[in-house]
This record gives sequence, C-alpha cells and structure tokens, in this order.
Amino acid sequence: MGFVIRGAALAVVGLGLSGGVRAEPAAPPPVGAPPAAGASLPELSSAGGMRLADVVAVAVRQSPDLARARIDLATARAQLLAAQGSEDTHVGLRAAGAWQANPDTDPYGKYSASDLRLDASARRALSTGGTLSVTLTGERVHTVGTEPALNGALVDVSGPHRYQTSLVFELIQPLLRGAGSDAFEAPIHQAARQRDAAALAQEARARDLVVSLAQAYWQVAFAWRQLEVRKASLELAQKQLDYTEGAIRVEKIARSEALAVQQVIAVRRQDVIAGEQELYDRSIALRQLAGLEIGPDALELLTEGLPVKIDAPPIDLRSVVREAFAHSAELAGLEATRHAAEIGVAAADSAARSRLDLDVSGGPIGVDTTLGKATGDITSDTGYQVNAALTFDHAIEHRAERGGQQAAHAVLFAAEVAERDARARLATRAVRAVQRAQAALASIALGDEAIGLAEQNITAEQKRFELGKSTNFDVLRRQDELGQARLRHASSVADYLTARADLDGLSGAILARYGIVMP
Repeated sequence: MGFVIRGAALAVVGLGLSGGVRAEPAAPPPVGAPPAAGASLPELSSAGGMRLADVVAVAVRQSPDLARARIDLATARAQLLAAQGSEDTHVGLRAAGAWQANPDTDPYGKYSASDLRLDASARRALSTGGTLSVTLTGERVHTVGTEPALNGALVDVSGPHRYQTSLVFELIQPLLRGAGSDAFEAPIHQAARQRDAAALAQEARARDLVVSLAQAYWQVAFAWRQLEVRKASLELAQKQLDYTEGAIRVEKIARSEALAVQQVIAVRRQDVIAGEQELYDRSIALRQLAGLEIGPDALELLTEGLPVKIDAPPIDLRSVVREAFAHSAELAGLEATRHAAEIGVAAADSAARSRLDLDVSGGPIGVDTTLGKATGDITSDTGYQVNAALTFDHAIEHRAERGGQQAAHAVLFAAEVAERDARARLATRAVRAVQRAQAALASIALGDEAIGLAEQNITAEQKRFELGKSTNFDVLRRQDELGQARLRHASSVADYLTARADLDGLSGAILARYGIVMP
C-alpha cells in the first residue's frame, strides 16, 4: 500500500535549468575609478541545491494527508470485500439431542424417549435475490414405556430404534421487495463505486500535494534570486560610493554627492535584510509542507536556480479545459460517488416495495430400523415431503420506506451538486492557470528587453555623471530601475513555473513527471 516513486527526476519540459544561489562579490574598483555600469547579476549556482524531485520524494513518503488517503482507500477496499461476502457459499453442521422421561407417579404409565439428530447443509445466495439451500438430515428416535389407549388400558409403546433420513432442497425467493439482480447486487456495486472514489480521491490529494510542493519550491527559488538581486544592487551602490568618495578627494565633485549614495545604501541594506527574512519564511514553509527537517542547521533550503530562459509553446485555453475535465481525479471521484448514490436510490426503491416471499422446499425421505436401510430408502422405497409458503407484509404508513427513499435521493442530489460545483471550480482553475502562464510568458519576454535597456541607461547615466551633467541621485535611480527589472523578470519566471505546475496537476501529468505511481 502506498505510492511508488520510479526514477523521480526534475524535468520541466522545454526549460533549460541554470542559475544558482551564491557568488563571491567582485573586487572593488580602484579609488576614483567609475563603477562597472549595469554589473551583471551573479548566476545562482545549483551546486548543492536540493532538487524538486527530491523534495517530492520525501513529501510523498511522509505526508500525513496521503497516509490518511491510503487508509481511506484500504477501508473502502475492505468494505467492498465485506459486501462481496453476500455471494459466499455457506456450509453448516448441526447436532442436536433430546431426552424425555416422565416420573413413576404418572397415572398414565411410565414413558421415556430419546431423539438424536444431525443436519449437514449448504446455502448460497442467488443473483435473483433468493437463497438456495440443501440439507441432509439423519435422525434416530427411540421410545420405551407405556401409554394409555382409548379404552384406558396401558399399552406398551417400546419399540426398536427408528431412523429417518431426508434430503431437502429449499428455495426462498423474494417476489417484490429485494427481487432481482439489481437489488441483490446493489451493495456490491455501491461499495465498488465507493472504492473507486477513494482511489481517485487519493490520486487527487497526491496531485494537489505535488502541485503545492512545486509552487512552494519555485517561490523559495525566487526568494534566493530576489536576495541576490538586492545584494547586487547593494554592491552597485557601494561601488558608486567608492567612486564618489574618490572623486570628492580629488575635488572633482561636491562632498554633498556622497549623501544620496549613503542614503540608498542604508535602504538597500534594509532590502537585503527583508529578503533574508522572506527566504527563511518561504524555506521553512516548504520544509514543513514536505516534511523535511527543521532545526538550527536546517532553516533555509538551498534550491536549484530559476531558469534563465523559458521556451514554451503557446497554450490553447479550450484544450486545457477539455484535458482538465477528461483527466481530473477529483471529477472522476465525484462521478463515482454519484453513481454509488444512483445505485443507493435504486436499492431504496426496491426496499420500499411490499414484501412477498415464496418459500418452497421438498425432498425424499427414508425411514427404517437401521441407519443404512433408512439411507437406502431415499433412493429406493422413497417417501417425500413438500412444503410451500407465501409470505406477504406491507406497512400501512410506509414511513420507514419513504424515509429511506428520501434519504437516498438527498444523497444523490448532494452528489450531483458537488459534481457540478467541481466542474465549475475546475474550469475556473484551468482558465486562471492559463492566464497566469500566458501573462508570465509575455512578462518574461518584456523583462529581458527591460533589463537590457536598464543596463544601457545605467551606462549612459554614468557617463553623464562623469561629465558633470548628472548626479548620484540619477545614477542610483537607474540602478533601482535595473534591480526592479531583474526582480520583475524573476517573479515572472516563478509565476510561470507555478502556473505550469497547476496545469500539470489538472492534467495529471505532474505525477508521471516525478515517477509517482498510484497503488
């Protein structure tokens, strides 16, 4: 029981994963030398980073939610097995004895008798709702004593042992309530649908978990990228301050020019502190979701870096919605639940009928003074017995039956409402995921352009500053524009990856991607 993970590997189709987390800052420029305008952001190295596939593997093994789903599925399978027990063949053996002796003071004489009986039977339910049984009986009766005759005289009734054997076939068949294969097999079909629903609910929980893990993972990766962007911005400001102080020393610019840079450095240091806090928060949230260790030496989670480039084909919205409907485990589970409710309605309708049962039994009888002869008489000198009964029962108020029907129809209505609601939620989720993915792709393309233009603007602004036609305020503003462009680009990449995980969860492809096989 459980999930099987086969060859889990991180593979975002069409994405070349590169980037990382740490890079040593470049050596500061010589005093008085202008800073490198638009310094490139250090690539986030994925060396030592934990892959998303590894996070998924740990979470699948340790998730309490998936453990509960496995328990629910095991329970549903056990209930189906119990329901199938109605088709079992039963065999039985019964031995009974009776002894009687009246007291000597009885004015009607002394009398004693013994009766020993052995029954062997086999019984099986029929698909028509009836029951067929066969019973082989052997009985020994022995009587000793006297009893009064009609004239009042005591007559000796002592005799040899009397053996009787019989083979009885009995059929009990409902004609109204509970008649037919639909009524008889309803509990089995209902339990089978409930098992299917439990299995699909397990798959839906697995999909949701992996989607949540992927989204949380890429948010941690974005937090790393955000921290690096802010550190790079701080480094640029520090280099600008070094250049400014050098220019002030040679009396190239006014001393007041250093104030703007010092102010920006203080603000950017605050941004770095906030970025570190956000990284810790998102890392701990991911560790908690995945069941990873949390402790003094296990706080931030080193991830693989965000992709630098994303090459993805256009997404067709209608195709995504159709795929979501066709492959949704949640929707299929609710459909199975609805079918179970429909079977319950049919069973309740059958149970609401009046009871009319036919009971027919019969078979040969053998009687003699020895067991062997009595047994042989069954096939030779045959006696027989035939019994027939017809039982009718009808509740005048019919309250229990009507209540059962109303409850079954209420369950069916609730299942239909849940299924309609799930379809609407599924379509909404698919549309929003597609919109997020398309918007992110467009933003990524524009972000690449914005970063390039921001770097060119820094270079131009720096040259104007060197010529005395600009101020540190203008240079730092261009640096902020570059940092914001880089952050927007990274945010767009993370948004696309989270939307892509949602789309893969809707189609079910996310489980196959990480080698998760449902039991």
